[in-house]
Amino acid sequence: MFSGKVFLSSVGLACCLILSAQDSTSVMPKKNYTTKSVGGNTPPEIDGILTDSSWGMVEWGGDFIQRDPIEKAPPTQQTRFKILYDDKNLYVAIHCLDTEPDNIVKRLSRRDGFEGDRITILFDSNLDLQTAFAFTITAAGVKGDEVVTQNGNNWDPSWNPIWYVKTGMDAEGWTAEMRIPLSQLRFGKTREQVWGLQLSRMYFRNNERSEWQFLPRNAPGWISEAGRLYGLLDLKKQKQLEIQPYVVTSLETYEEEKGNPFIDGSDAKLNGGIDGKVGITNDLTLDFTVNPDFGQVEADPSAIALDGFQIFFEEQRPFFVENKNIFDYRISNTMAGDTDGSDNLFYSRRIGRSPRHPRRYMKGNMRSNRKRLRYSVRLSSAEKPGTGGPLVYWKVSPRRNMPE
Repeated sequence: MFSGKVFLSSVGLACCLILSAQDSTSVMPKKNYTTKSVGGNTPPEIDGILTDSSWGMVEWGGDFIQRDPIEKAPPTQQTRFKILYDDKNLYVAIHCLDTEPDNIVKRLSRRDGFEGDRITILFDSNLDLQTAFAFTITAAGVKGDEVVTQNGNNWDPSWNPIWYVKTGMDAEGWTAEMRIPLSQLRFGKTREQVWGLQLSRMYFRNNERSEWQFLPRNAPGWISEAGRLYGLLDLKKQKQLEIQPYVVTSLETYEEEKGNPFIDGSDAKLNGGIDGKVGITNDLTLDFTVNPDFGQVEADPSAIALDGFQIFFEEQRPFFVENKNIFDYRISNTMAGDTDGSDNLFYSRRIGRSPRHPRRYMKGNMRSNRKRLRYSVRLSSAEKPGTGGPLVYWKVSPRRNMPE
């Protein structure tokens, strides 16, 4: 009799666990937001103050749900937003409500720093449920932008599109006003567009995250579970043309060596190149580069290598940043060697690097001199066996005992 009770209790417990699991993985209904075109009205001025008359054309979206730390609970502070568009831009107004505006955490950081109170808006403009464009703004006005792929499993912060945002404060919290050029996004050419849409707010004081379209922690993906953005009609093909040329010159002077034409006291160098982007269609862009230069982008952080292994820096050059996930061939998902699972077969920073030569180190100091290499080219002629004709070949070899 006792064993029977134990059996029934076990069955009951298993049923409760199954029902609980089904509840946590239940499909959440998709939220929808409908935008409108600005039309002939004056578009909003991007100043962080949400008093423009054009914002009255659309309703507020909101009703965020907490994800962390308490799943499905109402957030401590609510958030609301509006979206408009015209032929060239998307306009986004966000109001992050806060009953204690003096305690809002505003921290300055570099781009993509993600410090303090912040909010992210994500557009799946192709509605492929796998890729999206994310735009983040902090209460301090620091921008962040990422290309999201693999249904939210890969966030690439090296993408730096051109967009504009201002933040502000009022008695109800903090605000953000954005203008995102449509040329920075990729979308189809159908007359009526439907995009994926998600907003996620970090309430920093409570380490609390809330979302517009609730996403369970055990959801199969991030982008595929986003809500929907309707009302995008007759989006025009964007004429995108970006040209970034550069010219670099340098002059090095040193002591002249008499009788040596190669050491005449100065060396002048001139270098140049160009990066470009041409929008062919709304969802097809041609990127090109000629002689890409590392000196025209953000400097790498300082690093000291105490072992014999190469240091891998993040790619910053525009040509190699755009859609770089195409060449993302991950071969490790472990933490071995402090790589955080980032072992990759392709490293674009090796492309465009100046040729390297062997170096020698002098005893007694830490100065290094570049070894000068001399090469000889020998042209020889001999009789080809069996034909009586000449046999000509080239030979290139290092010349020894040359003066330094």
